This record gives sequence, C-alpha cells and structure tokens, in this order.
Amino acid sequence: MSMAQRKATGKPTTKRKAPAKKKSGNSGFSLGKFTLGLIILIALGYGFLAFKEGQLIPSFFQELENPIENKEVPQQKEKPKPSETKPVERPSVQAEKPKLNFEGFDLYFVKAFDFAWPAYEANQAIIERPYYTLRYSEEHEQAMWVAYMLAADSLNQRTFDRKDDFRKDPRIKTGSADLDDYKGSGFDRGHLAPAADFSYDEFALSQSFYMSNMSPQDPSFNRGIWKKLEEQVRNWAKKDKQIYVVTGPVLNKKYKTIGANGVSVPEYYYKIILDIQQPEIKAIAFLMKNEKSDKGLNSFVVTIDSVEKLTGLDFFPTMPDEMENALEGAVMTAYWF
Repeated sequence: MSMAQRKATGKPTTKRKAPAKKKSGNSGFSLGKFTLGLIILIALGYGFLAFKEGQLIPSFFQELENPIENKEVPQQKEKPKPSETKPVERPSVQAEKPKLNFEGFDLYFVKAFDFAWPAYEANQAIIERPYYTLRYSEEHEQAMWVAYMLAADSLNQRTFDRKDDFRKDPRIKTGSADLDDYKGSGFDRGHLAPAADFSYDEFALSQSFYMSNMSPQDPSFNRGIWKKLEEQVRNWAKKDKQIYVVTGPVLNKKYKTIGANGVSVPEYYYKIILDIQQPEIKAIAFLMKNEKSDKGLNSFVVTIDSVEKLTGLDFFPTMPDEMENALEGAVMTAYWF
C-alpha cells in the first residue's frame, strides 16, 4: 500500500528504522585476534629454528639462558702464585717468526727507574746498586731476582780482570750468606748477574761479587751450560745495542741447604732477556736445571708466563697489558737464534 493510499484510508503511516550502528568493539582491530596471531607467528618461528638446527631447543634460546658463559670476558692479568709443579716440556724451536706489531705502542714506560724489575712491595728487601738491582730472600739466603740493563757501548770498552773478592753484603739487614756457607759444600758460588757483564768498570765488577748475588750451583752447570747462556746474552747485547736482563733461581719450596746460614740449593734457574727497541721488540726466557747439560740453548727456551707460574713473580708489570701478554705468552726463538 502506497503512502497516498494509507493517508486516504486513514491508517497511520510507519517509518522504517535505520539499522543501528555497530559498536567499534565489534569490528576493525581486535586485541584478542592480534595476540593470537602473534603467538602463532612466534610458534612458527620457533618451530622453524628447531627444524633447521635439528634440536628441540634452538641454540639461540640456550645462549639467552646463560649469556655470560657464551661470551668471552676479558680478564685482567693477576699476580701469579708460585707453583711447585715441575716445568713442562719445552716447546720446539719456531720455524718462522710470529707476526707481532708493536709500532703503535708508546714506550714511555721504559723511562721508569724500576722498569726492568719484577713487581715488588715496599716491605721487601730491594737492594738497588748503580749497575744492578736485586730482591733478597732471607728464607733462602740469596736473591730471588737480579735485574739490570746491558748495553753494547759498555761491553765494547776495555775490560778489567776479575779479583774474585767474594764478600758478605753489608746492605742485607738480616745478614747475607757468607763464604763459609759454601766451603766444602761441593757447590760453586754461582753469579746471578755475571761478573763478565760488568767487567767494563772496575767498581761495577767488584760490586758483582757480593754474596747476595751468589747462588749454589753445580760446578758442571755453572761452568758449562749456564756460562754458555751468559756469553750468548752478551753477544745479543752487542748485536741489539741494549737489552734488559732478569735472572734468578726458582725458589718455590723447601730445598736442601748448605752452610750455617742455611743457603737453599735451587733445582732450576731462569734468565729472561728483553729487547724493547723498535722495530723488532722481542723477549725470550730460559729455564735450566741445576745440572750438567750438553743440549743446545734453544732447547731450554720457555714462555715468560711459565716462569711466572713457577716463581710467583710478575715480570715487566709496567708494560701495557696487550704488549705484555703478547711478549710473555709467546715463544720467540726465531727472533733470537
């Protein structure tokens, strides 16, 4: 029925209502649907990683569980503790020189008066002389180390004859070993800093005969392989112009003793040589048993790190860590022989 007919018949007209608008919550973005979709995507990604790596828990998630163990954390070098273990087998001689580049380092640290000394504390018996420095051990009645610089200019001068004026060291407050400790012992009064390294100066030569610079050495060792090493060090000093030397006994336990003062008889001796001049900065360490040997010098080469482990000493502590680690952890035989 049309509107005109409705009006003619008198029936009321009715308007059709427009459909109500839906609330925004029932259309468009749905938080629940989005969350569900995100979960499905994560599950699919997880499944893909697991399928790809062939394991239930992909390595990516395992690393997240313990990130510290899966990353290399740089460690600061700690002062070594003495070890009573026997020295490990010596490494073989290198066929080629390792590639070490120190050109970017500022060598300012060599200007320090105690640059060549191993790390020390104020209460330790440090005896500084014009030509060498040592740290004395009252327990073992000898030096733990002797350090000095050796230069070609000095070695090329005329030399003085040694007078063998062995004598007690008056600067050792607790009293040093004396000549009677060695009499009848069967051991030589072995120089740690060799007399021949100071023969260019009469006073320096005499200073090398203090008993604080002596250690009981087997005669065949002192006059044999040890003397051969000392001669080699002087040859290196003449060739490289200037080197630093640190030498001493390994004093890491109780030993057989000689004399009334109880002078320890070490089983091993070490000698460390450093050439800190550009362009070929290098270092080498030797560890020798206190006995006769006919082996070549290069068979006694070890890392400086291994000597530190045996002695508990920290050599060249003022060096930048990167340089120290490179020099002390490598066997640099090819640079020297």
